[in-house]
Amino acid sequence: MTPVLHTTARHPYRPDIDGLRAIAVVAVLLHHAFPHALPGGFVGVDIFFLLSGYLISQKLLEDLHQGRAGLAGFYARRIRRILPALLVVLAATAVAASALLLPLDLMRLGRHLMSAAVFASNFTLWSESGYFDAEAFRKPLLHLWSLAIEEQFYIVWPAALWAVHRLRLGMARSIGVLLLLSLLYSLWLLKIDRTAAFYHPLSRFWELATGAWLAAFTLQRDRPDRARRLPTALAFIGLLLLTIVLVRLTPERRFPGGWAVAAVAATALLVGSGPHTVIHRHLLATRPMVWIGLISYPLYLWHWPLLTLARIRHGGLPPTSTQWLWLAVSVLLAWLTWRWIERPVRFGRLRHRPAVVGALCAGLAVAALAGWQLSRPGSADADVPPLIRTLQTKGGEAALTEGWRVKTCMLGFEQTSRDFQPFCTEDRRPLVFLWGDSHAGSLYPGLKALQDAGKYRFGIAERTAAICPPVLGHEPRPLCRQLNDDILEDIRRLKPEIVLLYAYWHEQLIHGRYDMANFEKTIEAIRAAGAGRVVVIGDAPFWRAPLPEILLNEWKKGPRQAVPPLRLPNSFLDDHIAAYSREVKMRTERAGGEFIAGLDVFCDPNGCLTRLHERASEPMTFDYGHMTVAASTTFIEQIAPQIFGNR
Repeated sequence: MTPVLHTTARHPYRPDIDGLRAIAVVAVLLHHAFPHALPGGFVGVDIFFLLSGYLISQKLLEDLHQGRAGLAGFYARRIRRILPALLVVLAATAVAASALLLPLDLMRLGRHLMSAAVFASNFTLWSESGYFDAEAFRKPLLHLWSLAIEEQFYIVWPAALWAVHRLRLGMARSIGVLLLLSLLYSLWLLKIDRTAAFYHPLSRFWELATGAWLAAFTLQRDRPDRARRLPTALAFIGLLLLTIVLVRLTPERRFPGGWAVAAVAATALLVGSGPHTVIHRHLLATRPMVWIGLISYPLYLWHWPLLTLARIRHGGLPPTSTQWLWLAVSVLLAWLTWRWIERPVRFGRLRHRPAVVGALCAGLAVAALAGWQLSRPGSADADVPPLIRTLQTKGGEAALTEGWRVKTCMLGFEQTSRDFQPFCTEDRRPLVFLWGDSHAGSLYPGLKALQDAGKYRFGIAERTAAICPPVLGHEPRPLCRQLNDDILEDIRRLKPEIVLLYAYWHEQLIHGRYDMANFEKTIEAIRAAGAGRVVVIGDAPFWRAPLPEILLNEWKKGPRQAVPPLRLPNSFLDDHIAAYSREVKMRTERAGGEFIAGLDVFCDPNGCLTRLHERASEPMTFDYGHMTVAASTTFIEQIAPQIFGNR
């Protein structure tokens, strides 16, 4: 993530490597601003990892060979390289976020600010990870996980190289062994915990070590090319392979793993075959590419806070033109940071002043202290309505999943049908079989409350899973297709009287992951499996932005003691929800199923309910659409006559 610009007698400055940095940072920017335009753009971070390992290890190895290795000098250079731009971005982000984020989001930003100041962002994000973690765009400092992994690598790497050098073990061979061990660990970890594999430093060190191995290999075999054909062929192969990864890889695939190996191998081919091929001279080393490469580090730092805060301010993904505008602002700020902050500290007179390093470290300590202050729970305002106090103090996964059976009957990404527990299926008839994604999981508290009330006698079987709609033959994320096949077998075995299907039906129009092509076939398969009735519940209100954020923004319009509107107009809902609900109704009835209009429960011509009644102290949802226990209870109570028949 943090390029270094240096020239030595043996290895002069290579502008083509700045060109590779440009490819890396542009790929990341395009992916973050336009996720569907370049789905694999996030591997730009992996390109950075290799380039960093190559350049910094090259300098370390030369110092070792010339007998001038010194850890103090190395870390002083790292401090002057990393901290100036980082401190500026951290300060600007904290100030802007304080004006835009919800209280709970601001507390989370404080934790992220603290972890960024001690280069532990990857561990913090790892500890928070999960389907019900806040969306990525609500974390303005999320991108600093990669910087943390880099610095964790460089805490141990200089000493490791020094030990190999002193013991005369063979530098390239020893680095290769370490690289292989890290890669094998990464592949093993990916099989059991993909989140851990993504954030664990030992699962990522092989990418930086690949660059280090390349540096050691070229140092040992440093001689002029005997022919240009092989380097040119390798460069073309590397560029082609990198293009395939950028275009074909999607965030839903397991990563790192084979795709990361491909991205790192492609980058290694481009670095190792340079700098004299046509690709290096006429593409990578061109002035525009080099210029972007030179500002790539501050550009990476600036772009994500700007994009996330703009999205939060807009209440959703801004228009394409707005996204381009923020990317342009990122480039401008990156150039200003590089020109007036980075260069004076690294190459100007300030680089010879030891006090600069101390001042930068002090600035990092101040950032950590500021993060601690922001992360402290604040007391809710006493003179505001109860609803506002709730919105200021309650949220996150605990509030969102209250009453659910998470990881037992509502499964996460890494779980299979074997993880459904026996108590997920009750031995009572008639049996209501609840099948769907996490939104279906939010209906369980309502079904349980209805069952406990005693008006309707029935048993409950729950089979729900995150980002896994009840549509056969579809794989919106790994393991979903097999999970649904197994659930159909459960229906065939249990033959429930009622199968309830519920999901984020119009998700494909918002995020593009769900494919509803086999929806009718799924209903027909359920009926053929022996189920009595198939009842599809249409979308309940799904909001454009998290409902707590909408309500707080409405409340801020004043007066302070007033409560936000009980109902909000349909313009606050997802654009496609009403039209798509009508389509789902038509397709359900065509396949022989029954349809219940979810929107009709909480919406009328005056708008959709934001809470159950005027004096309610909780919203209907703590995110964009998963129902609270109270909302789920009311929802199921209202549609019960359609599920069971009037009684």
